[in-house]
Amino acid sequence: MTANTFLFRRLMPAIAGLVAMGLSAMTAGAAAPIKIGYVGGISGPCGGLTHSARKAMKIALKEINDTGGASGRPIEVIWRDSKTKPDEGAKQARDLILTEKVHILTGVCSSSVFMAINPVAKQHGVPLVSSISGTHKATIDFGHPFVFQTQPHTLMEGKALAEYAAANGWKNIVTMGLDYEWGRTTVKVFTEELLKLKPEVKIAKQLWPKFGETNLTSYITAALAEKPDLIMAVLFGSGTNSLIKQGKSYGLLKRTKVLTFLSTETFMSLGKEIPDGVHGWARGPFYAMDLPRAKAFVKKYRAANKGEYPNDWGMLAYDAMYIIAEGLAKAGGTDPTKFREALGSMSFDTVRGPLKMRMIDNTFNAPSYLGVVKAGTNYPFPTMVNLKVVPGDLTLPSEGTVTALRKAASK
Repeated sequence: MTANTFLFRRLMPAIAGLVAMGLSAMTAGAAAPIKIGYVGGISGPCGGLTHSARKAMKIALKEINDTGGASGRPIEVIWRDSKTKPDEGAKQARDLILTEKVHILTGVCSSSVFMAINPVAKQHGVPLVSSISGTHKATIDFGHPFVFQTQPHTLMEGKALAEYAAANGWKNIVTMGLDYEWGRTTVKVFTEELLKLKPEVKIAKQLWPKFGETNLTSYITAALAEKPDLIMAVLFGSGTNSLIKQGKSYGLLKRTKVLTFLSTETFMSLGKEIPDGVHGWARGPFYAMDLPRAKAFVKKYRAANKGEYPNDWGMLAYDAMYIIAEGLAKAGGTDPTKFREALGSMSFDTVRGPLKMRMIDNTFNAPSYLGVVKAGTNYPFPTMVNLKVVPGDLTLPSEGTVTALRKAASK
């Protein structure tokens, strides 16, 4: 045996170890990404709102990947447009699962689209994390282990709104709800909860503008004919804008009070056209959040978007990205059952404060925000003041209610 052969044999174990270490490092560095499929109303009635969600998710995504991703793997988001249509949303969700092999679905806008995507996620066992859509039926009536809501749903908001109306003493009320899942369900819950609190309240009329309908004059005149002391308007985006703008010609806000959904997007688009005194509710108003995490995100969002402020959809989507990433890290990977167990065992530090998920319906104890419009605040548009922040723990339905609703839906 030559000296060189002897030396080579002595060094082989060390060389093999170094090669193995190198391959391991290469494998870790090139770890397959965790794929998240975003299905949202990039166009259609939700198009003017979800732009902020995508911008916020991209900020969160960079922050998460810059600090190691989840379970040592980068996160990748694949974007799809539901066109705010249920059939299109279901089609895009199915393609994301079967073609793109995504591990998780998120986004969604509107509630009808959420309801259409939900059975697709159930069929394929892919977690669906909604940060935007409001209906409770996806997680409660037709809930399954892998559908989640990180925002307050219709049972929660309806109860908070009923308590707000009762506290203000409004007794002759007209409801105006968009004629689709979110509008009809919110009106139903609001009415039932209010009549429990104040049986003497009269619901004088219920009006149902079509989803996406922008000419609301006939509904405004029909509502005012009842001489209500409140119009409870379950509208959003262009619907809220139309109510405020078109109502001026009829002296709407001089003849009655209005309670409607007021995303930051509404304030930014209407500006001074929205008068003081309108009552509203919101899910993620940045101006109401005095937490360091919220302030840091708003600062970063504005820096990345030419001074633009995030709307409610942006605040909620930012939270959802971190909830997903932290859940994946805790689960140690993408196994859906372990992901759910992880979410149920954690407390999440969000822009809205600490949130937790309960296991019976995979719903987070997210707060609702209610207040009154006031101009002249610290922003270039009006906001709500005298804000009442209603913790989600006070509005979540009882476990008995969840069980009863599921039983009724299964018949």
